[in-house]
Amino acid sequence: MGDIDYASFLVDAKAKGYSSGVVYMPGAIKGTKEFSYEKGKLKYIDIYSGSLFFLGQELILEGNIPQWGMVYSGGLMDDNYGTKEVYDFLKEALKRMPEELPLRGKEFFSNSRFVYKNFIEGNFDHFMGYEIIEQEDNLVYELHYSGGFIE
Repeated sequence: MGDIDYASFLVDAKAKGYSSGVVYMPGAIKGTKEFSYEKGKLKYIDIYSGSLFFLGQELILEGNIPQWGMVYSGGLMDDNYGTKEVYDFLKEALKRMPEELPLRGKEFFSNSRFVYKNFIEGNFDHFMGYEIIEQEDNLVYELHYSGGFIE
């Protein structure tokens, strides 16, 4: 859309957001947490509520007008796993987000304990996706997301 590289801006914003370990501030709506990042005339906002299971929204605004957005919901599917350990692994997976499609993590990432998989349909303009974390074929975490440009 136009001359603005929204995807590059999103890469910068997300690098400073959730995956960086930054503490989100209380949001304008009671019970929500929020992170914002500004560069030039663009602003990124990520607002969510919940913990074990959560839902949220990311927006890119230009001049206070929403231009692009993503909604998401998901969380832990099995509370037999350590919440901190699973979400720390998720942060590591999200740090490896592909710059050409900076929505969530890469298609596949693993460590000695967990496996992250991300399935995406569409492109930056209009997309939907699903990510999971497994341990030995047990579903530990899942998240659904969708979005694109707002017209």
